[in-house]
Amino acid sequence: MNITNSATGSNRGRALLWIVSAIAGVGVLFLIAMKTGFHEFLDNLRLISPWVLVPLALVYSISWLFRGLRLKQILHLTGVKAGLFKSLGIELLADLPNQLVPAKLGDSVKVIYLHRSGMMDFRKGTFTAFLVRIMDLAAVIILALVSAAFVSASVAGGHLYYLVAIMVFMVIMVLTGWIFTFRPERFRKLLIGPLKGLRESASELAEQLRNSPGRLLFIFTVSMLVWVFDILTLLIFLLVLGVDLSFAETAFVMLLSTVAKIVPLTPNGLGLYEGMMVVLLAGFGINESTAFTVALLDHGFMNIFSLLLSVVAVYSMGLGLKGAGKLLWRTRESQRD
Repeated sequence: MNITNSATGSNRGRALLWIVSAIAGVGVLFLIAMKTGFHEFLDNLRLISPWVLVPLALVYSISWLFRGLRLKQILHLTGVKAGLFKSLGIELLADLPNQLVPAKLGDSVKVIYLHRSGMMDFRKGTFTAFLVRIMDLAAVIILALVSAAFVSASVAGGHLYYLVAIMVFMVIMVLTGWIFTFRPERFRKLLIGPLKGLRESASELAEQLRNSPGRLLFIFTVSMLVWVFDILTLLIFLLVLGVDLSFAETAFVMLLSTVAKIVPLTPNGLGLYEGMMVVLLAGFGINESTAFTVALLDHGFMNIFSLLLSVVAVYSMGLGLKGAGKLLWRTRESQRD
């Protein structure tokens, strides 16, 4: 009875935390809107034709196809054969909880689905999800640092500490990746306590990475293309609203805004992404109300479009929303345990 009450209390506590987090994200958006001008935001919306959804849907769909291709290649690297649309469906299924709750449950959902579908065990699934995440972070950081070289010194200098922090994080990632791949025995020693069970899978994956440098490079290239098309999505909104930024400047804004929402404080970085983008666009001399319109539309479109694709994916995979909900519930239970 006490265990049941404890579990119920824990679930209620998490639900309350998620609700507070979502309210905080919406609150941040409201404060930004009040500061930049809500009426100006509405005026900016009138400038946008609904036909812009056609190129937006096309460009962002290509971004998701590259996400599916990346997972397909990573699965193949671990000896698991899966088609492009199967891999895309898994990625969309994993993205679904990230749209709704602040905790990054997507990776856990991916691991559990890979296990339940018989594709791989929990240990290999964990490293598969980890490799996807590392490839994403590496692509974002490298593209952000490269784009910083093509923006004005005054703009880049205004975010110098942010860029230095990103560079330090990148160095840490590279060193960790090198140790993992070429000194797996040292990396194994870092896996202690409950992570000791991952040692064998870590050694196997490290060997596969050493034996397939070409495939690893291809996977990283695909990761770069994922974010190139995400950048193009933002660029479309900028063009529609008459904002004249180069591709490199757009990349700088989009990628640094993405880094700002790495820590899951609100559902999918709600409020954090928009706030950072307003600051970055203002650095290029963009009117704050226009910057807020761009940020809100860009983030809103990507979230809503991804959510719709995820719903299509869970039904095409035979899960449905009920099955996806059960999978999410099991993910939460496993994390609590």
